[in-house]
Amino acid sequence: MKKFTFKGILALLLVVVLSATKLSAQTATITPTLSAIAVGGSQNFTVTTTGFGNGNNARTFAFTITGPGATIPASATINCTSSCTSQSQSFQFNTAGTYTVTCTVTRNSSVATTSTTIDVMAAPAAANLWATSSDGTRVSSFTVSNGVYFSGPTNIFDPFPSTNETTAALGRNDKPSAALGYFYWLPNSGTNGVVNVYAATSTGASRTLIGTLDVNGGSNNSLGFVRLGMGPDGTGWILAGDNTTLYLAKFMSNGVNPVTITVEDNNVQLSAGASPSTFQNGDICVSGTGNLYALANDGGGVTQIFTGFPAGNSTVLTKKLDLEDNSGSPFNGRVNGVAFDLLGSLYISTDNGLYFINQFTVNGPAGTVSCNLVRSQTGLQDLASNVFPSQSTLPVQLLSFTGNYRNQNTTLSWEVENMQNFSHFEVERSSDGASYATIAAKQPVGDPAVRATYQHIDNLSAVAGNVFYYRLKMVDNDGKFKYSSIILVRKEGKTITGINISPNPMVSGDMITVRFEAASNATVDFKLVDMTGRVVITQQNKVSEGTNSVSISKLDRLQPGMYILQMNDGSAVQTTKLIISK
Repeated sequence: MKKFTFKGILALLLVVVLSATKLSAQTATITPTLSAIAVGGSQNFTVTTTGFGNGNNARTFAFTITGPGATIPASATINCTSSCTSQSQSFQFNTAGTYTVTCTVTRNSSVATTSTTIDVMAAPAAANLWATSSDGTRVSSFTVSNGVYFSGPTNIFDPFPSTNETTAALGRNDKPSAALGYFYWLPNSGTNGVVNVYAATSTGASRTLIGTLDVNGGSNNSLGFVRLGMGPDGTGWILAGDNTTLYLAKFMSNGVNPVTITVEDNNVQLSAGASPSTFQNGDICVSGTGNLYALANDGGGVTQIFTGFPAGNSTVLTKKLDLEDNSGSPFNGRVNGVAFDLLGSLYISTDNGLYFINQFTVNGPAGTVSCNLVRSQTGLQDLASNVFPSQSTLPVQLLSFTGNYRNQNTTLSWEVENMQNFSHFEVERSSDGASYATIAAKQPVGDPAVRATYQHIDNLSAVAGNVFYYRLKMVDNDGKFKYSSIILVRKEGKTITGINISPNPMVSGDMITVRFEAASNATVDFKLVDMTGRVVITQQNKVSEGTNSVSISKLDRLQPGMYILQMNDGSAVQTTKLIISK
């Protein structure tokens, strides 16, 4: 029987430990994502790591910032001498713009990089959101940008100075201009189904009753829900409900002059089993394409977004999204108003504050979207803006887009909904991530209001290259289009093993040779990264199957210290440590 010495057992254990460490992938994640702050504000970022092992070996968190006016503080590099798995760093941003915050985490030869973006907002030149505040007794302005609060509510006028009436619905158009657009509003009453529309100038002057309509005709039911939204062409849309029926009416705005109000649909239909009783609270706003966005709250904690195009007596509003708070719970509270921002996101008002719905937080497969508090404020009723974005992922059309490679074929699959006024898909492919070509087109099939799944198989057997990028171009009937996110697909990957640097450590000013085994012919990108995460040297070499030796040049200008050599063959990134001595 073979006997094991102590050294042999120790060596065996070391091999097992090293093998386990090698198999453990190193990852780093940074939070928050999709953040926005005002100029001069600070944001704290937290980086959490996995797969770096335990022990007291130094671990370095090196933060870098790129963007306009970016300044990297001296404390942006954090060295841990214990088994820390996360670190936080706060930065102040004094110049407006979009910044990328990156953190490179290093422990021995293990490296992981993570990044996020932050929008630093300057205050808009003028107010851009309006509300009925003080429980509907005032019309006020807010100044906001991308979910960041700057000022408000600032009182403009009292909509009913000679009575005790309050305001239920508010709208504002952009005629003759955004700055001089007129206000339109409805009183908080709908006795026997009667709706009254008032108007005033942008300063609240010339308050006038411009139109009256008995929305539900012969019925004497009072309207518990009456809301107003202005469209891009100046049309005012009124959505009203008496708990059993939803009505849609309209008028063409004309300053403070009289208008004719007509019923578009005296029985608006709701899809997905929704009931008119859902519209206890809420509001409507209108996109640049004339699509109605209806916010509905049932008074019991369910808040949803419905959409639909006015279509005479065939108008249908389809439930698209359920609203959630920051913890992922159903958004509750008495929801009173909704309005677009210029980029296609939404603001909503409740009886306790102003909230922001970032369109990029839509969770398509789950049908949810998050609401974030912008300003705690009591007494808010309806909201209005006079911007009409033509593009918005609210509601989302593309629910998922995935790619899978097998046996020389890439299978692309995507799921969509809300295909009204939609023309076709174009599948685009690129080999460099920059230049795309259309490889297929698909027409929509079936009911446009129902979710549908599509698939395309791309045969790559005669296509050169190993890395491919795909995206979808989604084209509407009017020729407008938007792109999906980009997905990357690799053919069977090349593998680099047995990396060895000689000499290592090296004396400052010398050259090094990197020796390694390549499983097949490839082009390898070499990057040398310092401990701040900065790339100090780049080099590209073609390598052959088998043993390769590559000299890395331009090392004479580097300072002594530890560096990480990254080798990317288009399939995987391998790293190893290089030390430059004095």
